[in-house]
Amino acid sequence: MCGIFAITSNKRNNIGEILVECAEKLTYRGYDTVGIATVYKNRIHLRKDKGKFNEVAEKLRLNEMRGSKGIAQLRWATFGAPSKINAQPHLDCDEDLCAAHNGNILNFLPLREQYTEEGHTVRSMNDGEICVHAVERYFDQTGDLLEAIRSGCGDLKGDYAFAVMHRDDDKIYAVKMGSSLFAGIGVGETCVSSDLPSILPVTREIINIHDGEMVILSPQSLEIRRIADGEPIERKPYTSDADIRVAQKGGYPHFMLKEIHEQVSATRTLFSAIREPYISQFVETLVKAERVFYVACGSSYHATVVGSYYLNDLANIAAIPVIGGQFNSLYGESIGENDVVICVSQSGETKDVIDVVHHAKTRKAKILSVVNVLGSTLTHLSDLYLPMGSGFEISVPATKTYTSQVTLFNFLATKAGERKGILTPKTAESLISELKTQLPSLIDETISTTTLKARALAPYLSKYSHFYVLGHGLTHGVALEGALKIKEVCYIVADGMYSSEFKHGPLSIVDEGYPIIFTIAPNDAEHIVNHLAEVECRGARIIATGEDHPLLRHYVKNDDFLVVPPSSQYLSPILQAIPLQLIAYHLATYKNIDPDYPRNISKTLTVR
Repeated sequence: MCGIFAITSNKRNNIGEILVECAEKLTYRGYDTVGIATVYKNRIHLRKDKGKFNEVAEKLRLNEMRGSKGIAQLRWATFGAPSKINAQPHLDCDEDLCAAHNGNILNFLPLREQYTEEGHTVRSMNDGEICVHAVERYFDQTGDLLEAIRSGCGDLKGDYAFAVMHRDDDKIYAVKMGSSLFAGIGVGETCVSSDLPSILPVTREIINIHDGEMVILSPQSLEIRRIADGEPIERKPYTSDADIRVAQKGGYPHFMLKEIHEQVSATRTLFSAIREPYISQFVETLVKAERVFYVACGSSYHATVVGSYYLNDLANIAAIPVIGGQFNSLYGESIGENDVVICVSQSGETKDVIDVVHHAKTRKAKILSVVNVLGSTLTHLSDLYLPMGSGFEISVPATKTYTSQVTLFNFLATKAGERKGILTPKTAESLISELKTQLPSLIDETISTTTLKARALAPYLSKYSHFYVLGHGLTHGVALEGALKIKEVCYIVADGMYSSEFKHGPLSIVDEGYPIIFTIAPNDAEHIVNHLAEVECRGARIIATGEDHPLLRHYVKNDDFLVVPPSSQYLSPILQAIPLQLIAYHLATYKNIDPDYPRNISKTLTVR
């Protein structure tokens, strides 16, 4: 949620141009409000408003803002409705300090009341404003901005990062207390950002900032200090080789469609990203565990549902998939040192997952993780992690990262099955070969053969405000993910459900023409026929994804059958998510909804 970018430079006076260029790469983190503050001629200039980034940037001419340093913020609303007054950055009472944050200040309301009673002018109902007043409170007492920031952090409870600047100081200060923060060192300028892609237009020399640290930016240097005691920290930068073009659409109308197509390359890249000895260590820890839990949220959780089936089928390991926010209440007091918690997060910053890690560590459980963003909080907290290697995923709905996760879970289950002797080395080698050599081309073929039918279904599905996506066994998680994609980008209540449960209540909804989407694994076709018959005899319009099968053809018309190429029981669920992604994408565009930026949600959720 939310994104901040800040830069101080001695080689630019038109600071607005670079602030706009870099902030634009954070739009997937928030698009409720936009704001930029710069310092020019010893005065803070602030422009902000409600709306999407490009609209606000053009209306307020943000690229024309002058100065040598500035802070940009894109907001996903939590505390305070989307409005100009709640937009960030925020000014302090005297308008000589300015700050913007990412995260949540949990004690925002009592602090707002306290600061107001102390005489502060608190203008908004946004918790980000409390950051600047927390610093101002101590700066007015001491005149020492570094110490004021350290003391101000002591007032704030929650998980956050913020950047703050004073009109009479060429430095910018930023802190990381739970939310992501990266720093960049350029020639004659330094910067910080919530995410790496937005730094790349400035520099490729990157430093990852850790929790409990403050970074002090000046045009010529960058300094890191511990917030707790102010002591300096030495950390060398690394050179990022990330391709800046990934933040461009590359000829596609939307990032979502581009990233659906990038699943071909993402599944290839995965196996060059994960390496020995980490794979063997990961599998060894998994096999020796007394209990295994998969912990994730959203699309990552749906991937773990599929992954749990893989572990059971291929390795005879019972893995319990748990939604991050539920884990501590359901299992937190029963886990121990013989248990393994596998945390899965695209960003590596998901707050509900990070909370699980902190608690599980107190119980001495082993923490393994699967992440896409290296240097994220989750990578630092884990005993061992494996990267997805998916590259930047810009569109808010997850596509290629979901597929990379499921592919990796298939691989790990196969390795675990071989390690336990459930699978022979020859069988394991064959299954892994399928993943490495066949899956990318099968994904490419699936996109090619199902796109037109997915697009053709959009007008019909758009007539309904509610329908179901049903899966069985290995495709249960696929159905959950397909339903989520439709909810996210089409604003339609698509319920994902286990197909055999449909008759226990929801069957009453079905009437003539009511659409129901089935996703069917190859070995389940004969079993699923009963479920198809239950809804077909009541007039439902059955739409299906799966391999071609004569029994299925009896219930599913050709135009409604999004056939994936023949593969195996274990590859097919990976392929079947893709037609559902395409249905969601084309349904959204048919309804004139931008699928990259669905309303009310953001890419990275750093709040509970």
